[in-house]
Parts: sequence; structure tokens; C-alpha cells
Amino acid sequence: MNGAPDARMVRRAAIGIAAQVAAAVAATVMLVSVLAYSLTVRAEHHDEERIVRTVTESAGPQLIGSDGVVLLRRDASGAVRSGPAVPDAVSRLDLGQLRAGRGNARVAGREYETYAVDRPDGSRTVGLLDVTSREESGERLVGSLLLGGLVGIAVAGVAGLLLGRRAVQPLGRALDLQRRFVADASHELRTPLAVLHTRAELIQRRLARAGDLADDRLRADVARLTTDTRALGEVVEDLLLSAELQHRPAAGVPVDAGDLVRDLVTSVGPYAERRGVTLAADTGDGELMVHGVRSSLRRALAALVDNALAHVDAGGSVTVGAHGGAGRVRVAVTDDGDGLDPSGAGDLMRRFARGSGHADREGRRFGLGLALVNEVVQAHRGRLEISGSPGHGARFVIDLPAASGTRTSS
Repeated sequence: MNGAPDARMVRRAAIGIAAQVAAAVAATVMLVSVLAYSLTVRAEHHDEERIVRTVTESAGPQLIGSDGVVLLRRDASGAVRSGPAVPDAVSRLDLGQLRAGRGNARVAGREYETYAVDRPDGSRTVGLLDVTSREESGERLVGSLLLGGLVGIAVAGVAGLLLGRRAVQPLGRALDLQRRFVADASHELRTPLAVLHTRAELIQRRLARAGDLADDRLRADVARLTTDTRALGEVVEDLLLSAELQHRPAAGVPVDAGDLVRDLVTSVGPYAERRGVTLAADTGDGELMVHGVRSSLRRALAALVDNALAHVDAGGSVTVGAHGGAGRVRVAVTDDGDGLDPSGAGDLMRRFARGSGHADREGRRFGLGLALVNEVVQAHRGRLEISGSPGHGARFVIDLPAASGTRTSS
């Protein structure tokens, strides 16, 4: 698929699927690991407690332990006696600090499961089971589970990415077919619409030459027909340009942004004058070279100027400026008209979106509008910035990377 925006959307969808698969696997691995570890540790603890308790409670006077349990006894006078095979460090353990029943003790870097039994004669018997190896194996188990989980998540991410790409392939093909259909349909409609608009203009001129012989209502209908065919032709041109930009990113051809601004202001000046709006260019003296397609950039800039003129009352002003600096060229269209709410700027980027107050404006047309402008700017590796406030005008800035050797203007 060649359309850059569509390709980015498909890639994001594939990455999203991969992330979701990896997250699901991570949650599953974590849940299974925690459950397995908890059950294993709990079973081992239960067995250890049972062994220590059984051996301690059944300990005889000789304090002979079994199953790895060593025994200590403190008599009523406080004297401590140990059974056979008791480590020296363990034999010096203060048995009074241990709680009755099951407990834990750390002696000389070793971990012990303990069980203390208080006798009626005031003596205390304590059994100790060395569980250091079990603690170490538990730590190794946790490390293994973490490592296995990370490897599983990585594998799941790769698998999810591959599956995601395969899953979104039909979407990519559908978007490609849609773009081709739009391009083909727009291309095929352009010539018939141009012919239709030309015929409408010819009829309008004949009615004008007919003078009083023509009906006023007929003149008005033909005038509206001419306007509508022009608007429809502009929509088709927008669709075709949009499809072309998605199919073929902007080529690197030097374009003087300052000259583009001055040319456009000169071209649109008579229309702005008829509306009673002051249209001015502010470009400085230096060259403002960018790489791109001049016709596409002019179309985008014309759309911004048209949008500004449509939102400015008679007596207002629109300024089109171009300035450079820090390796960038910024072309700005600033007006003192209706303004806009910056929080709704994202909605204006949608295709066929219309700003507030459009019903009260004359000559407003449906079209791709700012969506097309944004596509043109992105195709030129730039960005579109929107600012303003309700009732205090708006400012649209096309920020593009400057071509090498550009002499910036002040």
C-alpha cells in the first residue's frame, strides 16, 4: 500500500494488536506465575510446619530429632540442652525469644522453620528445620518465572505483530482500493464537470446579453447553477489532490514560499476587494525556499485564504505572511474575523467539516478544507498550527522545513 497516511494507520493498528496480545500474555503469565508460586510455597510451608510440629511434640528426653529437625530444650531453671547434630550457632539460640507454636528464625545466615512447645513442668522444647535451600530455590523460581515471563511477552509481542499485520492486510487493501476509487472517480468527473461549468457560464452570458428579455428568476437560477458547478469542481479537485498526495508524497522541487504568497495575494486580491476585505502580503526581502510541489502548496494556502475571507466581515483584514528562521519556513494566514475555539481545532481537521457560523456566510462551500491542507502539509514533512479565540480572529500557520541555502527574511 503506497498511501503514507493509510500506511501509518495500518501500522498503528498492527502495533496496537501486538501490544494488546503482549499485554494479555503478560497478564496471563503473571497470573499463572503468581498462582503457581503461591500454591507451591504454601504446600511446602504446610509440609514443613507439619514435620516440625510432629517431631517437636513427640520429642523424648534424648532430644533425638528426625526428618532434618534438630531439638533444643530449656528447663524450668533456664538451662538449655541440645540434641545430637545441632549446629553450635543454633545451640546458642535464645529460646525465650521464640513464640509458642510455629515461627521462623535466622541463625548464622541460615533460615529455620521453628516450632516451640511449652510443657506443664515449665520447660520448653523447640524444633528447628533448616529451610535455607527451599528459600533459595524459591528465589530461583521467582527469577525463572520473571525471565520466562519476559521472554514470553517478547515472543508474544513479535507473534502479535506478525498476526496483527496479517489481520490488517484486508484493511490495507480496502483503503488502497478506496483511495484508487476516489482518484479514478475524481479524475473521470473532472472533465464532465468542467464542461458543465463552462456551459452554465455560456448560458449566464447569453442571458446577460438578452437584457430585459430574460427572466430575473432564470438569471438567478443560472447564477446559482454556475456557482454550484464551480463548487462541485473544487470538491473534485480536492479529492483528486488528496488521493494523489496519499499515493505519491510531495517531491523535492525548490519552491519560493515568499513568491508563492505574493502571487496568491495578487490573484485573490480582486475577490477580497469585492468583499470589502483588505488582503495583504508580508514576506520580507529574502528567499524562502522549501522542497515540495508548488501547485499543492498553492492549493493549500489558497484554501486557508479562502477560509479566512469567508470568516471576515467587510472592513476586516487578512494578512498572508512568510518568514524563515532556524531551518524552518513559516507561512501564516491571519485574520481579524469570527475567530475560533482552539479546543475545537481538531474537529476542523475532519473532512467536510464546517466551522461555526457558516450558515450566515455567503459563498461558503463544502470541501475537504483543512483536512486537505493538513494532508498537503504532512506530505511536505511539515505541520499545521491553528490558534485564535472566539470573536478575535484566527491564525493558521504552515510550518515547513527550509531548503538548504535558504536566505531567511526578518
